[in-house]
Amino acid sequence: MDQLVELTSKGCGCLLIIDEEYHLLGTFTDGDLWRTLKASGEAIFKLTVGEKCNRKPRSVSPDAMAMEAMQKMESPPSPVQFLPVIDDQNILIVVVTLHGLVSAGL
Repeated sequence: MDQLVELTSKGCGCLLIIDEEYHLLGTFTDGDLWRTLKASGEAIFKLTVGEKCNRKPRSVSPDAMAMEAMQKMESPPSPVQFLPVIDDQNILIVVVTLHGLVSAGL
């Protein structure tokens, strides 16, 4: 899991799993890391991010309002810090962060 180094060393909190055409395949967060570590222990190093990523992450379309993004981020079952923005072909455009929305005054 070389991606663990990426996730933890840069302090980004979220990895986006995309294909070569930027289709969003899933997300893997620092929370996913801790849950996987707790469940798998040292076996975590034999797993791939693709095996443990969230294949159905929350997302919004590019025409969504910032308030809609904030509401999706705060909705059950648990709040998230990152929200991919994808087009109607599931192509990743950008990632909205809760910190960014708050900094913008929401």
